Amino acid sequence: MDHQRGGRDAPSGPTKAPPRPRTAAQAKAQERRADRDRRAAARRRWGVARLILAAAVLVLVIVGLVAVYNSSIFAIRRVEVVGAVHLSAEGVRRLAAIPPDATLIRFPADAVAASVSADPWVASVAVTRVFPDAMRIRITERTPVGIVKVGSSAWLIDGGGYVIASVVSTSTSTLPSVIDVPGLDLKAGRRTTSEPLLNAVRVLAGITPQLLTLVQSVSAPTIDGTTLLTKDKVEIVTGQAVSLEAKSRGALGVLSAQRGRVVAIDVRDPERIVSRGLK
Repeated sequence: MDHQRGGRDAPSGPTKAPPRPRTAAQAKAQERRADRDRRAAARRRWGVARLILAAAVLVLVIVGLVAVYNSSIFAIRRVEVVGAVHLSAEGVRRLAAIPPDATLIRFPADAVAASVSADPWVASVAVTRVFPDAMRIRITERTPVGIVKVGSSAWLIDGGGYVIASVVSTSTSTLPSVIDVPGLDLKAGRRTTSEPLLNAVRVLAGITPQLLTLVQSVSAPTIDGTTLLTKDKVEIVTGQAVSLEAKSRGALGVLSAQRGRVVAIDVRDPERIVSRGLK
């Protein structure tokens, strides 16, 4: 029989060692980690709070903008018209057709500009706000350079060949007449496609003001045959609308040197001016 030591049986498994006490350094490190965790958690909470606050502010701003947009704040009560000469200010306002609920916030600039530009007299238009209650419509009108005669009708035309309006009577006009242009079909608000007519109006727009004051009409059966007729019945053949300043100087020089004697001047080549006088 085996003999046992002591009065108890020995444990059958391994014995667990007691935990080692933490050192001061380990305790301090654990406190630092806990502090970092607390600060990180606080930052996360603050970040979420900021997002919520920003979203709330954004919603309030959107609601405010929508309210202002739909309100009658800054309602348009005055319409200023600048630059109208042939058109009346009231006529421009009628063309503008500003909606009754328009404001400086709901500002129909593009629609107004398109409506006003539909008039053939209008070359360009700018629509701007004038706080607190006005719209300004600034127009630039087309400048007619001549009156084109087609049968029994007559049309104002600018230097770019744009037909502005029909003319009832030409007796009081100081603008030169454009005559003898074949095959014309003119309509207000439309640019001509006739090359002889386009050349003729370019001549009128490009000669010097001094020569222009002497011109009564322009005959334009062809480009090369484009001819100015002065108030003194002198024919000045200009041809193509090029070198117009040199052609103007040459014609004026001959008119001055041969005043009362010259009846025709050909300046198509300004380096070789040909003139014909009375026989």
